[in-house]
Amino acid sequence: MTRLRQSAGRPAAALAGTLALVATLTGSAPAGAAATPCEAWTGVPPPSPGATANHLLGTAVLSPCDAWAVGQSVSNGVTSTLTEHWDGATWTVVPSPSPGNGTSVRLVSVRADSTGDVWAVGSYFNGTGTFNLILRWTGTAWIQMPTPNLGSANFLQAVKPVSANNAWTVGTYSSGGVFKTLIMHWDGINWTQMASPNPGPTNELESVAATSATNAWAVGISSTPTADQTLILHWDGAAWAQVPSPSPNSSDDLFGVAATSATNAWAVGNTVQGGVDQTLILRWDGTAWAQVPSPSPGGPGMGSDLSGVVATSAGNAWAVGSYRVPVNAKLALALHWDGSNWMQVPTPNPSGALDELSAVAASSASNVWAVGSYESASELAFAIHCC
Repeated sequence: MTRLRQSAGRPAAALAGTLALVATLTGSAPAGAAATPCEAWTGVPPPSPGATANHLLGTAVLSPCDAWAVGQSVSNGVTSTLTEHWDGATWTVVPSPSPGNGTSVRLVSVRADSTGDVWAVGSYFNGTGTFNLILRWTGTAWIQMPTPNLGSANFLQAVKPVSANNAWTVGTYSSGGVFKTLIMHWDGINWTQMASPNPGPTNELESVAATSATNAWAVGISSTPTADQTLILHWDGAAWAQVPSPSPNSSDDLFGVAATSATNAWAVGNTVQGGVDQTLILRWDGTAWAQVPSPSPGGPGMGSDLSGVVATSAGNAWAVGSYRVPVNAKLALALHWDGSNWMQVPTPNPSGALDELSAVAASSASNVWAVGSYESASELAFAIHCC
């Protein structure tokens, strides 16, 4: 079984200095870029209310003064959902429902449409099974929404609202011990399961993107006993269908997708070469998905992977994740697309030993947030801003 973001946290990271580190990015946008990209990543410490562990796994950005981050906090063996809001100056913890028996509940994705309609998704365990969790922001509070569940193991991994009456959430569920793709649609009244392809014995969806009512993408993994292959599904307004996608090796996973139009989309994850994880980036040009070269900065025998991606135009995109360096250290990884190439850019690494980014979002080319986690005496929330 391939990994799920639902397992709360790829190894989180560690603090040995302040978060107020600044790394200057090189270069300005080339001809054709829609706007000047952000110029520096800066550490902005978010609260870490959990005494034991804190993980930020998803983020949404509406404006320079309005952003969200979600995840999980743990105190003395009790887990809770974690939602935090950025008001332009500080991050503040916002109360959110934490159903279940406290042994496992988390949010892994938060997204908003242009009107400020905000949704967050994840899952919770209640002692008998794991169930889908969908929260909606009313403008004053987070409320839990009624949600279909299939079987005793359900995991929502991503959400994308298109309008007040049109939103998607994707993930996986277990039927007879076999994991299948899960896609649900919001019509303004209810969440309803939609038919979705399952090309392999085991199938998972990890991320979803949409630009209109007739153009949406979902990405993940289709597995056999001997291989993990990329899985990409497309919604054309009538049905979800599998679209051919490159799988350069026998273990290829996609964890993030972003789209700006019917002719520009990105999918990111990792591929295993010689037993080592390497970054994997695919691009849709309106006709086909193709692999695009991407940096994998870990040293010899060290792995690199990507967890999330955001695009603001055909000439500007960001992908985030982590990479390993000697002595078992893991560092935050940020890659930038300038319209021609993907290049690694410096980011704060507050511990220099165990730092990672799980998600990235933007309201424009000059306002980007990435979130994740790190370690000191406990695991703490990590957020960096590029502007």
